[in-house]
Amino acid sequence: MATTQRFFQDHPLLMSTTAAEECRVRNDRQSYFSIVRDLVLAQFVLGDQELTARIWRDVGDRNLDVGRIVNLLYRCSVHDDDELMRQLDDEFLSLDLY
Repeated sequence: MATTQRFFQDHPLLMSTTAAEECRVRNDRQSYFSIVRDLVLAQFVLGDQELTARIWRDVGDRNLDVGRIVNLLYRCSVHDDDELMRQLDDEFLSLDLY
């Protein structure tokens, strides 16, 4: 038992539960940022209705939060700025709408 305790003191777990949750949230957020950037390109830059519709179908298929996407789509003025998008996303998520 002492050997096991010493091992874990010398070799902490690679990922704690908190770290795993932070990683999941970061990956989740990057998924939202990516889909928003795809929508900006399709809808606003290219004006491609078919591509826009396909991306929105993908949003539905993946059960992504449409409100969160619309918030980032229309409230963010610079979609390449991860920090600005993160700030706006945090504000939206803090609204506790659900």
